[in-house]
Amino acid sequence: MKVKQYSVKVFEINIESQSSFLTFMDKNIIMLKHYLIYLRGEITPAIEEYLNKNDITYTTRLSLSDTKHQDLVLKQSDLKIIDEIVRSGQDIKVASDLLILNRVNSGAKLQVEGNLIITGVVDGMIFCNGDFMLVKTSSKAMIVFNGVEIDGSLLQNKFNKIIFNGDEIIVTPIAKEPKWA
Repeated sequence: MKVKQYSVKVFEINIESQSSFLTFMDKNIIMLKHYLIYLRGEITPAIEEYLNKNDITYTTRLSLSDTKHQDLVLKQSDLKIIDEIVRSGQDIKVASDLLILNRVNSGAKLQVEGNLIITGVVDGMIFCNGDFMLVKTSSKAMIVFNGVEIDGSLLQNKFNKIIFNGDEIIVTPIAKEPKWA
């Protein structure tokens, strides 16, 4: 098994076999469950079940470069990464998934058609139409997920998983604070 860490936020894992992958994940689940995992190789039904059961956030479509990971925005096939504070007055529109590795200040606005993960505090406005969001918010934030404004009192300034299952929006606070938030 080869594991490559591009930053403290994303791990790349090459799956050589189902058994070695599951053994590796069992040994490292506490650390890895709070990171975005980029998987390469065959994702078997057993692996997919394991990842979903353990609430692991992963993608199979990401292209990172060792020399360009410090760029403000990395354009990926289905993921954009912003590694800087989103400042007041900025209006960012993204047609794909978005990972923000910092905070979103009051007065900033995000419009995301895909999934959204924000590791810092959110004080600005967010409009997300994806299947899920992972956010930490404050009382200043305005969050609209799939056309429905999320009641800020449900979020309680904790890291939250917000999903749309096709019928309803479900907000689940994550009990432990992720190491990178």
